Formats: sequence, structure tokens, C-alpha cells
Amino acid sequence: MGRKTAEEVTKDPIPDDVVLDGKVAAEELKKDPIPEDVVMSILLKLPIKSILRFRCVSKSCNSLITSPYFIKKHFAKAKQLILRVGKPVASVSLHLDNDSLDRCLQLDFCQPNAFKVNGSCNGVVCLSGIHPKLDPSGSVILWNPSIRKTLHLPPPRSYARIATTLLGIGYDPRTDDYKVARVVRLGSSAERPFVFQSYSLNSGSWNENVDFFSRSLENEEALRDITLYRHDNQAIVNGAIHWLLYRKGKINIERYINSALPLPGHNKVFALSFNLSNESFGEIMLPECFDDRRKAVTDRSFSVFKDSLSVNVINCGLSSGRCLCEIWVMNQYDVRESWAIKYQIEMLHIARPVVHRSNGEILIAGYSWSRLVSFDPQKPRIRDTGLELSIDGYAEHFVESLALLDKSN
Repeated sequence: MGRKTAEEVTKDPIPDDVVLDGKVAAEELKKDPIPEDVVMSILLKLPIKSILRFRCVSKSCNSLITSPYFIKKHFAKAKQLILRVGKPVASVSLHLDNDSLDRCLQLDFCQPNAFKVNGSCNGVVCLSGIHPKLDPSGSVILWNPSIRKTLHLPPPRSYARIATTLLGIGYDPRTDDYKVARVVRLGSSAERPFVFQSYSLNSGSWNENVDFFSRSLENEEALRDITLYRHDNQAIVNGAIHWLLYRKGKINIERYINSALPLPGHNKVFALSFNLSNESFGEIMLPECFDDRRKAVTDRSFSVFKDSLSVNVINCGLSSGRCLCEIWVMNQYDVRESWAIKYQIEMLHIARPVVHRSNGEILIAGYSWSRLVSFDPQKPRIRDTGLELSIDGYAEHFVESLALLDKSN
């Protein structure tokens, strides 16, 4: 049987279950000029490794694959995975979000603990150098492990050599732009205790002086007593990156007696946000239970529950000797009264919820000190996944994408 003409190929629909081998498909494309829309349909059914091979077929194929339009189309069909990074940071592994969390990729770093994982978004991981000899300047790197591509960001013009307090990464769909938020603590004795900066991948430059808005921090004096909370994991919700910060200093109570604002000494933990659209920093109010100083709290951390911001509050002071984890969900974004308890999990000791899974279960890191377990709130039961992840390890939803493929190093 002879090969089909381009017209015949166009008429025949491509079955969804067809997965072509990259090399075979590339040879076929060399033999027959096939319309671009058909080529795109074929490519979108291939795994990323095969798609990358097509870049060598022709200039037109390379131009198509690296176009922003194709990258977006591929992302819409991207496979949902889970990213896992242990401590020390020696390797990164990607897992299917199935019952057994099957591993589909593992990449080892040449030097353990040379980098810190600050967050991920749309398949792009934000790394920063933390090794004093290998990277004394603490450079910021964007890395797509699916296509093995890295981009080293230029240092900001100001405060580049001062240790970064916070880093985060997010994506602004309005401008099709990846942005990195950077917060630098200059010290409580400095004229400005904090500097807020942001980097745009599209412009290739830093915004050196980003605005900060807050409803409970009336002036910069209140910022002098703020430090990073134990877990600096980011949570991206409603077009903004969020982190937990901690206010530890003494306050002037008289200044707040006639104010409707919450007393900072009570509400010591608060959420810092970075709006990816207008590139401004601000504050999200946490549940009112955080105002109660009598409530013993061992640990807090952020996560994302079905596109809503959630905070995990852990109390290990129970009379039973166990720990109770309350998962609070903000049902209406930026409305403090909408916070509500979604789940309560009783645990043997302190552990940290990290990922709300597609099947309704919750991945918890640090269970039995080093285990990654999956909690089913409907049973309820806790199941060991067979994987390790300490309480200060990193786990997050992840997608295989072609992001950064169209960017030059």
C-alpha cells in the first residue's frame, strides 16, 4: 500500500490513542510536506522527548515547536504530576498522581545542597544558589526539568549581594509572562527594613522598587520585626504568590487601642502576597483564630486546596500526646470572614500537609519523621506511599511543559 498524500492525511482524523515514535514520525515528515495544522495535531500527541527531536527535522518544525502558540497548546494538554524534592537537596523526582505515585523522572544534582527550591509554576522551578563556594552571590535560576533547560537571571542592580529573604515564581496569563518576586531583609536597624523587587522574563529586567500595601502594618516601623516563618513554601492562588511571615517584636499597644485593626502582638503570623498582574506586594488576613494567643500552635504552612488558599495549623499540645492538624480554607479570596476549617487530621506527631491530590487525598510530609503518606479524609485513613520526604522537604503539583523553550540563554 502506497503512502497517503497530504490531502488524504488531512481528511483522516488522528485517533487519540495513537502515539508515534519521534524518529519514525520525523522521517515521514521529511518525505511528505504536511500542512502545519496536521503537524501540530501529531506533535501534541507525542511525549516531550519526541517533540524535542522534531526541532532537528526542519526550520519550520523548530519554529512551530518553539512558538508561544504551540507551547500554550501543549500546556493545555500537559500531564499532571507531583514534584518531590528532599532535604538535603540532592535530587528532584517527578511522580504520576496515581495510587502508587509512580516515578517517571529523577534528576540528580552534581553537588548536594548547592541549590534551594523556592517554588514552581507551569513546569518551571525557581532555584537559588546557596553554596558559599560554588555560588557566593546566590544567583537565581529558572529551570524546566522536562526539557532540561535553565535560565540564569541577571542580578538586580541594587542589593544583589545581600542574602535573599524570600523568592517566588508565578505566571501572569494576561501578558504570558513568568515573574520572580524577591524580598530582601536589610535588618531592623536599616533605614528601610525590607526591599521588594520583581523580575519579568519578558522584559528581562528587574523592577527594583516594588510597592507594598498593608492593612495592618501601618508603616515601615512595623516591618522591622518581621522574619521568615519556618516553612517558606509559596502558594499561588488568584493570580498572586503567598508566603507566611512572622512578626516577633514588641509593639506599642496604645497605638492600636482606638483602632479597628487587629493587634499585631496577637496576630503574629500573616500572609505576604505578590500580585503577578500589577507587581505589588500586599497582605492577606489569616483566620481570626490566629489572634488568640492562648491557642498553642506548633507549626503553620500554606498549601492550595482546589484553587483556594489554605493554611495548615498544627497543635502538638494535646493531652493524648498526639498532634492535631486543622486545614483552613479561604472560600472567598481576600475575605477574612470566609476562612473555615475543612479538615481535622489527628497524627502521631508533627507532620506537614503539602499537596491536595486530584483523588481528594492529602500528601503529608514528615510522617514518622521521614515518610510521605497520603491521607484520605473520607475514610479517614493514612496510607504510606513508600516514599520519603522530611517535614522540611518540598512537594508540589507539577506539569510537564515546554516553558522556557522559546527563551534564549
